[in-house]
Amino acid sequence: MDIKLLEEPLLQFGKGEYICPRTGIYKYNVSDINDIRPDKIVIGFIGLSESINIAISWIKKCRNHIESKKSKQPNLFTNLPGFNETIAFRSEVVYDESYIRKINNSALDQIKREANDIDQLIIKTVDLYLAEIHFLANNKKPDVILCVLDESLTKIIYGTKTIEIDDDFNEEDPVEIEVNFRRLLKAKAMEYNIPIQIFRDRIAKPSSEMQDEASIAWNFYTALYYKAGGIPWSLKKESSNITCFAGISFYRTRDKKTIQTSVAQIFNEHGNGVILRGTPVKEDKKDRQPHLTEVQAYNLLKESLSEYYNAIKIFPQRLVIHKSSNYSEEEIDGFKRVASDMNINSIDLVTIMPTNFRLYRDNDYPPLRGTMFSLDKCRHFLYTRGYVEYYGTYPGKYIPNPIEVRLFSFDESPEQICKEILSLTKMNWNNTQFDRKFPITIECSRNVGEILKYVPTDLKPQIKYSFYM
Repeated sequence: MDIKLLEEPLLQFGKGEYICPRTGIYKYNVSDINDIRPDKIVIGFIGLSESINIAISWIKKCRNHIESKKSKQPNLFTNLPGFNETIAFRSEVVYDESYIRKINNSALDQIKREANDIDQLIIKTVDLYLAEIHFLANNKKPDVILCVLDESLTKIIYGTKTIEIDDDFNEEDPVEIEVNFRRLLKAKAMEYNIPIQIFRDRIAKPSSEMQDEASIAWNFYTALYYKAGGIPWSLKKESSNITCFAGISFYRTRDKKTIQTSVAQIFNEHGNGVILRGTPVKEDKKDRQPHLTEVQAYNLLKESLSEYYNAIKIFPQRLVIHKSSNYSEEEIDGFKRVASDMNINSIDLVTIMPTNFRLYRDNDYPPLRGTMFSLDKCRHFLYTRGYVEYYGTYPGKYIPNPIEVRLFSFDESPEQICKEILSLTKMNWNNTQFDRKFPITIECSRNVGEILKYVPTDLKPQIKYSFYM
Protein backbone atom coordinates (compact mmCIF):
# COMPACT_ATOMS: atom_id res chain seq x y z
CA MET A 1 0.00 0.00 0.00
CA ASP A 2 1.34 3.42 -1.01
CA ILE A 3 0.68 6.18 1.58
CA LYS A 4 1.46 9.87 1.12
CA LEU A 5 0.42 13.21 2.59
CA LEU A 6 -0.96 15.84 0.23
CA GLU A 7 -0.29 19.48 1.09
CA GLU A 8 -3.20 21.63 2.18
CA PRO A 9 -4.34 23.41 -1.03
CA LEU A 10 -4.03 27.16 -1.33
CA LEU A 11 -6.96 29.36 -2.32
CA GLN A 12 -6.77 32.43 -4.54
CA PHE A 13 -7.89 35.80 -3.21
CA GLY A 14 -7.79 39.27 -4.68
CA LYS A 15 -4.26 40.16 -3.64
CA GLY A 16 -2.69 36.87 -2.65
CA GLU A 17 -3.02 33.18 -1.78
CA TYR A 18 -3.80 31.56 1.54
CA ILE A 19 -4.96 28.29 3.12
CA CYS A 20 -7.95 29.62 5.08
CA PRO A 21 -10.97 31.38 3.49
CA ARG A 22 -11.54 33.68 6.47
CA THR A 23 -7.98 34.87 6.95
CA GLY A 24 -7.50 34.98 3.17
CA ILE A 25 -10.40 37.43 2.76
CA TYR A 26 -9.21 39.35 5.84
CA LYS A 27 -5.67 39.79 4.49
CA TYR A 28 -6.07 39.75 0.72
CA ASN A 29 -9.72 40.69 0.02
CA VAL A 30 -12.20 38.74 -2.06
CA SER A 31 -11.12 37.05 -5.27
CA ASP A 32 -12.94 39.50 -7.57
CA ILE A 33 -11.77 42.68 -5.80
CA ASN A 34 -10.45 44.16 -9.06
CA ASP A 35 -13.48 43.21 -11.17
CA ILE A 36 -17.04 44.42 -11.50
CA ARG A 37 -18.54 42.97 -8.34
CA PRO A 38 -21.19 43.52 -5.63
CA ASP A 39 -19.59 46.34 -3.62
CA LYS A 40 -23.11 47.30 -2.55
CA ILE A 41 -25.58 44.49 -1.83
CA VAL A 42 -29.22 45.54 -1.84
CA ILE A 43 -31.21 43.36 0.56
CA GLY A 44 -34.93 42.83 0.95
CA PHE A 45 -36.34 41.66 4.30
CA ILE A 46 -39.38 39.45 4.92
CA GLY A 47 -40.62 38.33 8.33
CA LEU A 48 -42.40 39.32 11.50
CA SER A 49 -41.71 42.90 12.57
CA GLU A 50 -39.76 41.97 15.70
CA SER A 51 -37.70 39.36 13.83
CA ILE A 52 -36.79 41.84 11.08
CA ASN A 53 -35.68 44.34 13.72
CA ILE A 54 -33.39 41.68 15.21
CA ALA A 55 -31.92 40.91 11.78
CA ILE A 56 -31.34 44.58 10.95
CA SER A 57 -29.71 45.23 14.33
CA TRP A 58 -27.37 42.28 13.83
CA ILE A 59 -26.44 43.39 10.31
CA LYS A 60 -25.67 46.89 11.63
CA LYS A 61 -23.55 45.34 14.39
CA CYS A 62 -21.58 43.33 11.83
CA ARG A 63 -20.43 46.46 10.04
CA ASN A 64 -17.85 46.58 12.80
CA HIS A 65 -15.44 44.12 14.38
CA ILE A 66 -16.93 40.87 15.76
CA GLU A 67 -14.68 39.10 18.23
CA SER A 68 -14.07 35.40 17.65
CA LYS A 69 -14.37 32.62 20.20
CA LYS A 70 -11.42 32.28 22.57
CA SER A 71 -9.58 29.05 21.88
CA LYS A 72 -6.27 27.26 22.33
CA GLN A 73 -6.36 26.87 18.54
CA PRO A 74 -6.60 30.51 17.40
CA ASN A 75 -6.61 29.62 13.67
CA LEU A 76 -9.83 27.67 14.14
CA PHE A 77 -11.74 30.87 14.94
CA THR A 78 -11.21 34.20 13.20
CA ASN A 79 -12.41 37.68 14.09
CA LEU A 80 -14.75 39.25 11.56
CA PRO A 81 -13.15 42.64 10.81
CA GLY A 82 -16.55 44.01 9.82
CA PHE A 83 -18.62 43.80 6.66
CA ASN A 84 -18.12 47.25 5.22
CA GLU A 85 -16.56 49.03 2.25
CA THR A 86 -13.11 49.55 3.82
CA ILE A 87 -11.83 46.05 4.69
CA ALA A 88 -12.00 42.32 3.82
CA PHE A 89 -15.03 41.94 1.52
CA ARG A 90 -14.99 45.70 0.79
CA SER A 91 -18.73 45.64 0.35
CA GLU A 92 -21.73 46.90 2.26
CA VAL A 93 -25.38 46.00 2.78
CA VAL A 94 -27.86 48.67 1.68
CA TYR A 95 -31.66 48.89 1.98
CA ASP A 96 -34.42 51.29 2.98
CA GLU A 97 -37.91 50.95 4.42
CA SER A 98 -39.39 50.11 1.03
CA TYR A 99 -37.37 46.88 0.97
CA ILE A 100 -38.89 45.66 4.24
CA ARG A 101 -42.01 43.47 3.97
CA LYS A 102 -43.62 42.61 7.30
CA ILE A 103 -45.77 39.56 7.90
CA ASN A 104 -48.53 40.14 10.42
CA ASN A 105 -48.49 38.07 13.60
CA SER A 106 -52.22 37.48 13.15
CA ALA A 107 -51.69 35.92 9.71
CA LEU A 108 -49.10 33.51 11.09
CA ASP A 109 -51.20 32.71 14.16
CA GLN A 110 -54.17 31.91 11.93
CA ILE A 111 -52.06 29.43 9.92
CA LYS A 112 -50.90 27.75 13.14
CA ARG A 113 -54.51 27.40 14.31
CA GLU A 114 -55.98 26.18 11.06
CA ALA A 115 -53.24 23.86 9.78
CA ASN A 116 -54.23 20.22 10.13
CA ASP A 117 -50.67 18.93 10.22
CA ILE A 118 -47.05 20.04 9.94
CA ASP A 119 -47.07 19.68 6.13
CA GLN A 120 -49.99 22.03 5.73
CA LEU A 121 -48.48 24.52 8.16
CA ILE A 122 -45.20 24.59 6.20
CA ILE A 123 -46.95 24.93 2.83
CA LYS A 124 -49.12 27.83 4.02
CA THR A 125 -46.15 29.53 5.70
CA VAL A 126 -44.15 29.24 2.48
CA ASP A 127 -47.06 30.87 0.64
CA LEU A 128 -46.96 33.78 3.11
CA TYR A 129 -43.30 34.41 2.34
CA LEU A 130 -43.81 33.88 -1.40
CA ALA A 131 -46.41 36.63 -1.55
CA GLU A 132 -43.85 39.10 -0.21
CA ILE A 133 -41.06 37.70 -2.42
CA HIS A 134 -43.40 38.31 -5.37
CA PHE A 135 -43.83 41.95 -4.35
CA LEU A 136 -40.11 42.61 -3.85
CA ALA A 137 -39.15 40.88 -7.09
CA ASN A 138 -41.66 42.82 -9.14
CA ASN A 139 -41.33 46.21 -7.49
CA LYS A 140 -37.88 46.57 -5.87
CA LYS A 141 -35.55 43.88 -7.31
CA PRO A 142 -33.04 43.50 -4.46
CA ASP A 143 -29.88 41.45 -5.00
CA VAL A 144 -30.80 38.98 -2.24
CA ILE A 145 -33.95 38.51 -0.15
CA LEU A 146 -33.52 37.71 3.53
CA CYS A 147 -36.33 35.51 4.86
CA VAL A 148 -36.24 35.98 8.62
CA LEU A 149 -37.79 33.25 10.75
CA ASP A 150 -39.23 33.76 14.20
CA GLU A 151 -37.79 31.22 16.66
CA SER A 152 -41.16 29.88 17.77
CA LEU A 153 -42.01 29.12 14.14
CA THR A 154 -38.55 27.70 13.48
CA LYS A 155 -38.93 25.15 16.26
CA ILE A 156 -42.09 23.89 14.58
CA ILE A 157 -40.81 23.66 10.99
CA TYR A 158 -37.21 22.68 11.72
CA GLY A 159 -37.61 20.65 14.91
CA THR A 160 -34.32 20.33 16.79
CA LYS A 161 -31.97 21.58 14.06
CA THR A 162 -29.56 24.26 15.25
CA ILE A 163 -28.48 25.90 11.97
CA GLU A 164 -28.80 29.68 12.27
CA ILE A 165 -28.45 30.76 8.64
CA ASP A 166 -29.60 28.47 5.85
CA ASP A 167 -29.25 24.71 5.95
CA ASP A 168 -26.10 23.10 4.69
CA PHE A 169 -25.61 19.66 3.15
CA ASN A 170 -25.69 16.90 5.74
CA GLU A 171 -24.02 13.68 4.65
CA GLU A 172 -26.27 11.78 7.06
CA ASP A 173 -29.56 13.47 6.14
CA PRO A 174 -32.48 11.38 7.38
CA VAL A 175 -35.10 10.03 4.99
CA GLU A 176 -37.52 12.82 4.19
CA ILE A 177 -40.89 12.09 5.75
CA GLU A 178 -42.46 15.56 5.64
CA VAL A 179 -42.39 18.75 3.64
CA ASN A 180 -39.10 20.58 4.09
CA PHE A 181 -39.62 24.34 4.56
CA ARG A 182 -36.25 25.46 3.23
CA ARG A 183 -36.34 23.27 0.12
CA LEU A 184 -39.94 24.14 -0.74
CA LEU A 185 -39.37 27.87 -0.28
CA LYS A 186 -36.22 27.90 -2.42
CA ALA A 187 -37.89 25.81 -5.14
CA LYS A 188 -40.99 28.01 -5.34
CA ALA A 189 -39.00 31.25 -5.16
CA MET A 190 -36.89 30.35 -8.21
CA GLU A 191 -39.36 31.84 -10.64
CA TYR A 192 -38.66 35.31 -9.21
CA ASN A 193 -34.98 35.15 -10.19
CA ILE A 194 -33.61 36.49 -6.89
CA PRO A 195 -31.61 34.28 -4.48
CA ILE A 196 -32.97 34.00 -0.96
CA GLN A 197 -31.19 33.62 2.36
CA ILE A 198 -32.89 32.10 5.42
CA PHE A 199 -32.08 33.72 8.75
CA ARG A 200 -33.14 32.63 12.26
CA ASP A 201 -33.79 35.50 14.62
CA ARG A 202 -32.39 33.68 17.66
CA ILE A 203 -28.95 34.85 16.56
CA ALA A 204 -29.49 37.79 18.92
CA LYS A 205 -29.59 35.37 21.87
CA PRO A 206 -26.56 33.08 21.44
CA SER A 207 -26.59 29.75 23.25
CA SER A 208 -23.91 27.16 23.92
CA GLU A 209 -25.19 24.87 21.16
CA MET A 210 -24.72 27.56 18.49
CA GLN A 211 -21.57 28.47 16.60
CA ASP A 212 -19.72 31.49 17.92
CA GLU A 213 -20.99 34.79 16.56
CA ALA A 214 -17.94 35.54 14.42
CA SER A 215 -18.17 32.16 12.66
CA ILE A 216 -21.89 32.69 12.01
CA ALA A 217 -21.10 36.12 10.58
CA TRP A 218 -18.31 34.79 8.35
CA ASN A 219 -20.62 32.12 6.93
CA PHE A 220 -23.51 34.52 6.49
CA TYR A 221 -21.59 37.23 4.67
CA THR A 222 -19.64 34.82 2.49
CA ALA A 223 -22.88 33.21 1.30
CA LEU A 224 -24.52 36.62 0.91
CA TYR A 225 -21.63 37.95 -1.17
CA TYR A 226 -21.71 34.89 -3.44
CA LYS A 227 -25.51 35.03 -3.84
CA ALA A 228 -25.21 38.68 -4.84
CA GLY A 229 -22.92 37.62 -7.68
CA GLY A 230 -19.49 37.90 -6.05
CA ILE A 231 -16.58 35.45 -5.91
CA PRO A 232 -15.29 35.22 -2.31
CA TRP A 233 -12.34 32.98 -3.26
CA SER A 234 -11.34 30.63 -6.04
CA LEU A 235 -9.07 27.66 -6.61
CA LYS A 236 -5.41 28.39 -7.15
CA LYS A 237 -4.76 27.88 -10.85
CA GLU A 238 -2.15 25.16 -11.32
CA SER A 239 -1.82 25.25 -15.12
CA SER A 240 -2.75 27.31 -18.16
CA ASN A 241 -5.33 24.68 -19.20
CA ILE A 242 -8.97 25.55 -18.64
CA THR A 243 -10.36 22.81 -16.40
CA CYS A 244 -14.03 22.28 -15.52
CA PHE A 245 -15.37 20.06 -12.77
CA ALA A 246 -18.76 18.38 -13.06
CA GLY A 247 -20.82 16.58 -10.45
CA ILE A 248 -23.48 14.10 -11.50
CA SER A 249 -25.92 12.56 -9.07
CA PHE A 250 -29.42 11.09 -8.86
CA TYR A 251 -32.41 11.74 -6.65
CA ARG A 252 -35.81 10.21 -6.12
CA THR A 253 -38.91 12.30 -6.64
CA ARG A 254 -40.85 13.01 -3.46
CA ASP A 255 -43.69 10.69 -4.45
CA LYS A 256 -41.14 7.90 -5.11
CA LYS A 257 -42.96 7.12 -8.40
CA THR A 258 -40.21 8.30 -10.72
CA ILE A 259 -37.28 6.10 -9.89
CA GLN A 260 -34.47 8.63 -10.11
CA THR A 261 -33.55 11.73 -12.05
CA SER A 262 -30.09 12.91 -12.96
CA VAL A 263 -28.54 16.25 -12.03
CA ALA A 264 -25.40 17.75 -13.50
CA GLN A 265 -23.58 20.79 -12.21
CA ILE A 266 -20.46 22.04 -13.89
CA PHE A 267 -18.16 24.92 -12.99
CA ASN A 268 -14.62 26.24 -13.29
CA GLU A 269 -12.00 27.17 -10.69
CA HIS A 270 -13.77 30.50 -10.01
CA GLY A 271 -17.03 28.83 -9.09
CA ASN A 272 -18.74 30.08 -12.25
CA GLY A 273 -20.95 27.46 -13.77
CA VAL A 274 -24.37 26.02 -14.43
CA ILE A 275 -26.80 23.42 -13.08
CA LEU A 276 -28.96 21.23 -15.26
CA ARG A 277 -31.72 18.73 -14.55
CA GLY A 278 -31.60 15.58 -16.65
CA THR A 279 -34.13 12.89 -17.49
CA PRO A 280 -35.57 9.99 -15.46
CA VAL A 281 -33.27 6.97 -15.23
CA LYS A 282 -33.56 3.33 -14.25
CA GLU A 283 -31.80 1.29 -11.62
CA ASP A 284 -29.41 -1.36 -12.83
CA LYS A 285 -30.66 -4.81 -11.79
CA LYS A 286 -27.11 -6.01 -11.11
CA ASP A 287 -25.67 -3.33 -8.82
CA ARG A 288 -28.97 -1.69 -7.74
CA GLN A 289 -27.59 1.72 -8.69
CA PRO A 290 -29.07 4.25 -11.11
CA HIS A 291 -27.27 4.62 -14.43
CA LEU A 292 -27.66 6.75 -17.52
CA THR A 293 -27.96 5.18 -20.92
CA GLU A 294 -25.30 6.18 -23.44
CA VAL A 295 -27.74 8.59 -25.07
CA GLN A 296 -28.75 10.11 -21.71
CA ALA A 297 -25.10 10.50 -20.67
CA TYR A 298 -24.26 12.14 -23.98
CA ASN A 299 -27.25 14.51 -23.96
CA LEU A 300 -26.88 15.50 -20.28
CA LEU A 301 -23.20 16.36 -20.54
CA LYS A 302 -23.49 18.00 -23.96
CA GLU A 303 -26.37 20.21 -22.81
CA SER A 304 -24.51 21.07 -19.60
CA LEU A 305 -21.40 22.09 -21.50
CA SER A 306 -23.48 24.10 -23.97
CA GLU A 307 -25.14 25.97 -21.09
CA TYR A 308 -21.71 26.46 -19.56
CA TYR A 309 -20.44 27.93 -22.83
CA ASN A 310 -23.43 30.30 -22.99
CA ALA A 311 -22.57 31.53 -19.48
CA ILE A 312 -18.75 31.57 -19.63
CA LYS A 313 -18.15 31.87 -23.42
CA ILE A 314 -15.40 29.25 -23.54
CA PHE A 315 -15.15 25.46 -23.59
CA PRO A 316 -12.79 23.66 -21.20
CA GLN A 317 -9.66 21.88 -22.37
CA ARG A 318 -9.98 19.34 -19.57
CA LEU A 319 -13.08 17.91 -17.92
CA VAL A 320 -13.28 16.08 -14.59
CA ILE A 321 -16.53 14.30 -13.75
CA HIS A 322 -17.35 13.27 -10.18
CA LYS A 323 -20.10 10.76 -9.46
CA SER A 324 -21.19 9.17 -6.20
CA SER A 325 -21.78 5.81 -7.90
CA ASN A 326 -19.84 3.60 -10.29
CA TYR A 327 -19.78 4.25 -14.03
CA SER A 328 -21.42 1.87 -16.46
CA GLU A 329 -19.86 1.21 -19.85
CA GLU A 330 -22.70 3.14 -21.49
CA GLU A 331 -22.03 6.19 -19.30
CA ILE A 332 -18.32 6.06 -20.06
CA ASP A 333 -18.99 5.83 -23.79
CA GLY A 334 -21.51 8.69 -23.71
CA PHE A 335 -19.27 11.05 -21.73
CA LYS A 336 -16.21 10.30 -23.85
CA ARG A 337 -18.15 10.88 -27.05
CA VAL A 338 -19.11 14.37 -25.83
CA ALA A 339 -15.47 15.13 -25.01
CA SER A 340 -14.45 14.03 -28.49
CA ASP A 341 -17.21 16.02 -30.22
CA MET A 342 -16.35 19.18 -28.28
CA ASN A 343 -12.58 18.85 -28.71
CA ILE A 344 -11.93 18.44 -24.98
CA ASN A 345 -8.39 17.11 -24.78
CA SER A 346 -8.54 15.36 -21.42
CA ILE A 347 -11.31 13.71 -19.38
CA ASP A 348 -11.20 12.02 -15.97
CA LEU A 349 -14.14 9.91 -14.77
CA VAL A 350 -14.06 9.66 -10.99
CA THR A 351 -16.33 8.03 -8.41
CA ILE A 352 -16.29 9.46 -4.87
CA MET A 353 -17.89 7.37 -2.13
CA PRO A 354 -18.01 7.28 1.68
CA THR A 355 -16.30 4.39 3.50
CA ASN A 356 -16.94 2.60 6.78
CA PHE A 357 -13.38 1.94 7.95
CA ARG A 358 -10.79 4.05 9.74
CA LEU A 359 -7.06 4.34 10.19
CA TYR A 360 -5.67 5.02 13.66
CA ARG A 361 -2.56 6.88 14.76
CA ASP A 362 -0.46 6.33 17.87
CA ASN A 363 -1.80 9.47 19.54
CA ASP A 364 -5.10 11.12 20.38
CA TYR A 365 -5.77 12.52 16.91
CA PRO A 366 -6.98 10.84 13.70
CA PRO A 367 -4.87 10.79 10.50
CA LEU A 368 -4.01 14.14 8.97
CA ARG A 369 -6.33 15.72 6.46
CA GLY A 370 -4.74 15.07 3.07
CA THR A 371 -3.59 11.52 3.88
CA MET A 372 -3.86 9.52 0.65
CA PHE A 373 -3.30 5.80 0.36
CA SER A 374 -3.62 3.67 -2.75
CA LEU A 375 -4.50 0.02 -3.24
CA ASP A 376 -3.77 0.12 -6.97
CA LYS A 377 -3.70 2.70 -9.76
CA CYS A 378 -7.51 2.91 -9.90
CA ARG A 379 -8.53 2.69 -6.24
CA HIS A 380 -7.49 5.28 -3.66
CA PHE A 381 -8.57 6.58 -0.25
CA LEU A 382 -8.34 10.19 0.90
CA TYR A 383 -8.78 11.77 4.31
CA THR A 384 -10.59 15.04 3.65
CA ARG A 385 -11.47 15.26 7.35
CA GLY A 386 -8.89 14.64 10.04
CA TYR A 387 -6.23 16.45 12.01
CA VAL A 388 -5.66 19.85 10.37
CA GLU A 389 -2.20 21.29 10.94
CA TYR A 390 -3.38 24.84 10.29
CA TYR A 391 -6.04 24.51 12.98
CA GLY A 392 -3.77 22.57 15.34
CA THR A 393 -6.53 20.08 16.05
CA TYR A 394 -9.18 17.83 14.56
CA PRO A 395 -12.26 20.10 14.49
CA GLY A 396 -14.85 17.32 14.37
CA LYS A 397 -17.03 15.47 16.86
CA TYR A 398 -16.65 11.93 15.54
CA ILE A 399 -13.78 9.75 14.36
CA PRO A 400 -13.50 10.50 10.63
CA ASN A 401 -13.55 8.03 7.74
CA PRO A 402 -11.70 8.57 4.48
CA ILE A 403 -13.55 8.86 1.19
CA GLU A 404 -12.91 6.33 -1.55
CA VAL A 405 -11.76 7.63 -4.95
CA ARG A 406 -12.26 5.22 -7.84
CA LEU A 407 -10.81 6.10 -11.25
CA PHE A 408 -12.74 4.56 -14.14
CA SER A 409 -10.90 6.47 -16.84
CA PHE A 410 -8.21 9.08 -16.32
CA ASP A 411 -5.61 11.14 -18.13
CA GLU A 412 -4.23 12.99 -15.09
CA SER A 413 -2.27 11.26 -12.34
CA PRO A 414 -4.20 9.82 -9.37
CA GLU A 415 -2.29 12.15 -7.04
CA GLN A 416 -3.32 15.23 -9.04
CA ILE A 417 -6.94 14.07 -9.10
CA CYS A 418 -6.91 13.62 -5.30
CA LYS A 419 -5.26 17.04 -4.85
CA GLU A 420 -8.12 18.57 -6.83
CA ILE A 421 -10.69 16.74 -4.71
CA LEU A 422 -9.03 18.12 -1.58
CA SER A 423 -9.11 21.62 -3.09
CA LEU A 424 -12.77 21.27 -4.02
CA THR A 425 -13.71 20.49 -0.41
CA LYS A 426 -12.80 24.14 0.25
CA MET A 427 -15.18 25.56 -2.36
CA ASN A 428 -18.38 25.60 -0.31
CA TRP A 429 -19.39 29.26 0.07
CA ASN A 430 -21.94 28.30 2.74
CA ASN A 431 -19.23 27.34 5.21
CA THR A 432 -15.88 29.03 5.80
CA GLN A 433 -14.37 26.23 7.87
CA PHE A 434 -12.45 24.58 5.07
CA ASP A 435 -12.28 20.89 6.03
CA ARG A 436 -15.45 19.64 4.35
CA LYS A 437 -15.77 15.91 3.79
CA PHE A 438 -16.96 15.94 0.18
CA PRO A 439 -15.90 18.16 -2.73
CA ILE A 440 -18.36 20.82 -3.85
CA THR A 441 -19.09 18.76 -6.98
CA ILE A 442 -20.72 16.05 -4.88
CA GLU A 443 -22.06 18.34 -2.15
CA CYS A 444 -23.65 20.70 -4.65
CA SER A 445 -25.24 18.04 -6.85
CA ARG A 446 -26.83 16.35 -3.82
CA ASN A 447 -28.02 19.64 -2.37
CA VAL A 448 -29.46 20.66 -5.73
CA GLY A 449 -31.28 17.35 -6.04
CA GLU A 450 -32.97 17.83 -2.68
CA ILE A 451 -34.43 21.16 -3.85
CA LEU A 452 -35.27 19.98 -7.37
CA LYS A 453 -37.61 17.44 -5.76
CA TYR A 454 -39.92 20.40 -5.16
CA VAL A 455 -39.54 22.00 -8.61
CA PRO A 456 -42.29 20.92 -11.04
CA THR A 457 -40.97 18.99 -14.04
CA ASP A 458 -42.53 21.51 -16.45
CA LEU A 459 -40.61 24.42 -14.85
CA LYS A 460 -37.02 25.04 -15.93
CA PRO A 461 -34.93 25.36 -12.76
CA GLN A 462 -32.36 28.06 -12.14
CA ILE A 463 -28.90 27.23 -13.48
CA LYS A 464 -26.91 29.10 -10.77
CA TYR A 465 -25.89 27.37 -7.53
CA SER A 466 -26.70 30.53 -5.56
CA PHE A 467 -30.39 29.59 -5.82
CA TYR A 468 -29.81 26.24 -4.12
CA MET A 469 -27.41 27.02 -1.26
